[in-house]
Amino acid sequence: MLTFRKTMSIAAASALALGVAACNHSASTPDADPSAQASNGLPALPAAVPLQAGAATAVAPAPAVQALPIQNRVRVARVANQRDAYAYLDRAEGVTRAIGDAPPDYSYDDGGVNPWVWQTSLGDRRYAEPVDGGYRYYYYQADSDTPYLVRDPQYSYAYSGPQLVAVYDDRGDLLPPDDYETRVDYASRYYDRAAYLAQLSQEREHRGVIAANWAARRAEIAAQQAQWSQDMAQQAEWQAYHQEHEAQERAQWQQEAQRRAMEAQQFAAWQQVGFMSPPPRPVVYSPPPPPPQQRPYGWFSNWFGNDRQRQEQQRQQAAFAQQQQAMAQQAAFQRARQQAAMQQQQQQFMQQRQQQQFFAQQRAQQQSQQAAMQRAQMQMAQQRAQQAAMQHASMQQAAMQHAQMQRMAQQQAQQQAAARAANQRAQMMQQQQARRAQEQQMAAQHQAAAQAQRAQAQAQRAQEQAQRAQAMQAEHAQAQQRAMAQQAQQRQMQQQRAQEMAQQRQAQAQAREQAQAQAAQHREEAMARAQQMQAQRAQAQAQHQAQMAAQHQAEQERAMAAHAHHEGGHPG
Repeated sequence: MLTFRKTMSIAAASALALGVAACNHSASTPDADPSAQASNGLPALPAAVPLQAGAATAVAPAPAVQALPIQNRVRVARVANQRDAYAYLDRAEGVTRAIGDAPPDYSYDDGGVNPWVWQTSLGDRRYAEPVDGGYRYYYYQADSDTPYLVRDPQYSYAYSGPQLVAVYDDRGDLLPPDDYETRVDYASRYYDRAAYLAQLSQEREHRGVIAANWAARRAEIAAQQAQWSQDMAQQAEWQAYHQEHEAQERAQWQQEAQRRAMEAQQFAAWQQVGFMSPPPRPVVYSPPPPPPQQRPYGWFSNWFGNDRQRQEQQRQQAAFAQQQQAMAQQAAFQRARQQAAMQQQQQQFMQQRQQQQFFAQQRAQQQSQQAAMQRAQMQMAQQRAQQAAMQHASMQQAAMQHAQMQRMAQQQAQQQAAARAANQRAQMMQQQQARRAQEQQMAAQHQAAAQAQRAQAQAQRAQEQAQRAQAMQAEHAQAQQRAMAQQAQQRQMQQQRAQEMAQQRQAQAQAREQAQAQAAQHREEAMARAQQMQAQRAQAQAQHQAQMAAQHQAEQERAMAAHAHHEGGHPG
């Protein structure tokens, strides 16, 4: 069975190089006549669509792999030479490197997600849709609507038709073939998803990608592409395969890389002017011519045939080699047309660049005019603010002067009122002093009379108190006698109850009788002492009051006698 490398070495290499070069069909502007393509008997491919200006929009993520349906389950197959398994990954990496950071050619609606599509001059296509953790990429060769590689953030799956021939991890390391069975489920879902997207891209309207959306994700996709190149450099088998075919791949992708680099520059220039100028005009490619005889699975060799198939392939390759000379001439003619188209595109780029510079200058002039107007408005606003501040200051000064005059008038009025109040207070004080003098004289007279009256009243009260004291003493004595009689009766009753209780509790009764007898004796003694002291105090108080009343009465009599003697010795 012929391997991919053997096929490339026996004229398939030149067939791929010149044949793909022959597929370098002429580039044309968006104004190219589609009938020119149809006149060659080839169906026109969808043209690239200019980018759209406007604000960025939310990008809906694609369904997770577990949510994708399975229409046909892929089969697991192995390549004869393990190194050839890197042909798929290396081809996709070459497409990615040629596209670089150029914007997508178009997008379309698949019912929620808007995949981005890049279509190269060789007919290869790359689709991208956002998923959790990055992007999912689908790679198609020119004459196939099924993928030869699907890459998600964790794994890459290589297909030869409906057969899974290789699985790579996120760093490009080839998994052992025995592990492919565990990845068949995901590989089948991706294979059907890729066929579905390719079919929709032919049915749905192509739309220009919003430039702000691409600007927001350009750096992320470029970083993923750079990581892919680093991973290739770290994989020895991948690196060996790449070096073996690098010169051929470089020749294939040279013009594509130049065109994409120019598109990236045009986008960057358009972004610098804020997407204010018209969008860059994309290049539309005619479809590549088909190979001399349809291959089972595109440009990759069929590694799953028998000896008869290998012989048939060799005959086809020999026939294809005989046609190389004619195809080479055609390829030279097409390269010349493509160079002319590239020159025309460069001229268009220069014109667009001049237009963008003109728009940038106009925008700068507008910005400078707006800045000058803003400065003038700010100066006028400052002047108005200064005038308003001066007016406010003058108004404040006038208000302060008016307030000061009001305070001075209030102070004068307060001083006058204080003087009047002081005179009134002086007059009132004089009147009050006169009234107090009269009142004092009248009070002295009333006091003398009252003293005499109080003396008489005191004498009477003293007599009454003595009488009441004697009566109280008599009543108290009687009350004490009654109390003693009651206490005696109570003692008798207690003694009787004690005797009754003593009969029941002899020991307790005797103790209580002794305690009660002692308490009664103490109470009698205390009461007797209290009565004796109370009688003594009452007698002493009565004597003291009688003495005080006699002394007071004698003093009043002496005063009256002296007054009478004084009046009698000085007749009028």
